[in-house]
Amino acid sequence: MEKLIKSLSFLLLVFLSISAGAQQRSTPVTYDNLSLLSASLDSNKTVLVVKIGSPGEDYIEAALTHSIGWVVEKKKVKLVAGENRIRFDMSMSAEGNYRLFLRNNEGTWTVTRPIKK
Repeated sequence: MEKLIKSLSFLLLVFLSISAGAQQRSTPVTYDNLSLLSASLDSNKTVLVVKIGSPGEDYIEAALTHSIGWVVEKKKVKLVAGENRIRFDMSMSAEGNYRLFLRNNEGTWTVTRPIKK
């Protein structure tokens, strides 16, 4: 019985660590031929780099907010064909939960992604 409990405990730990890792990885999200390729912090947790794929020129609004709604940074972005990178300065931001918002000018779609610092 003790071996069974240890085995189940080990499997639970493996499952939880895999689940936690899956939540941190970015999966592409596509809207109107735009793809949110990734959103990740650099190794020092000071810069959030967002990669967006676009088939052509487009304009979007990008905003980073704290979990309680404070706007950390908001910007209008002109996308070009191919991979685009948007950077958010998080050097002065406290550890915690944040949310990335990407929205087209017409307001017909919004992409959100949780970010943990």
